[in-house]
Amino acid sequence: MSYGTVLTEHVGPVALLTLNRPDRLNAYTPEMGEDLASAFRQAAADHNVRAIILTGAGRGFCAGADRACLAGATGPSGLALGEEEFVRDFVVELAAIPKLTIAAFNGPAAGIGVTMTLCLDIRLAAAGVLLKLNFATLGITPGLGSTSLLPRLIGMGQAKKLMLCDQQLSAEHAAELGLVEEVVPPDQLRSRALALAQAAAHCPPAAIATIKAMLGEGVTLDMPEIVANEARHAAELNRRLRGG
Repeated sequence: MSYGTVLTEHVGPVALLTLNRPDRLNAYTPEMGEDLASAFRQAAADHNVRAIILTGAGRGFCAGADRACLAGATGPSGLALGEEEFVRDFVVELAAIPKLTIAAFNGPAAGIGVTMTLCLDIRLAAAGVLLKLNFATLGITPGLGSTSLLPRLIGMGQAKKLMLCDQQLSAEHAAELGLVEEVVPPDQLRSRALALAQAAAHCPPAAIATIKAMLGEGVTLDMPEIVANEARHAAELNRRLRGG
């Protein structure tokens, strides 16, 4: 399936989704949100896809929401910013995709260009890339679950400092904080993302799905519940893999 603002490519068992408004540094629009929801959903449902990578075309990953949309403009869909499924509630479905999901910051990312990646499993960044969470400057609030996801990743104090004060950080600083898992040379970003995706693709899909679910559940449970949950998941996975 083709989309107006997102390119889709399959590299073996890996689906590569590329934000595709390079003349605008892939600035986000409601149409892009609708395309993203559909593209992620299609990749998640495709049994031949074992992992999903999100990146950007050209020099940028995503420059945040398009300024015209922030001013209230609507595009071909007739949707105003925030009315599209991706912003309304798709993050719940996105976070629950039972496959490895990776964001590859090939260029600068701002606002929703950062928050759209926080529920993905791994974030990689090309060396020298800048990330900006400039919601306060714009006089708007962050969404996509970022008010919970960001503190989980980097701690509440750092999240407040980033959202309210610094608002911009390098890929290298993001890696120090835990917002980015790896920083790689720009010419190696695609190959590194594909290597991680393909490593997961060689694992049993049920194991990837189960371990993702366990890690997500584990952050909200106390130790006795964690141990019981691990035993339950282990038994269920064993039955699934053994056909019982």
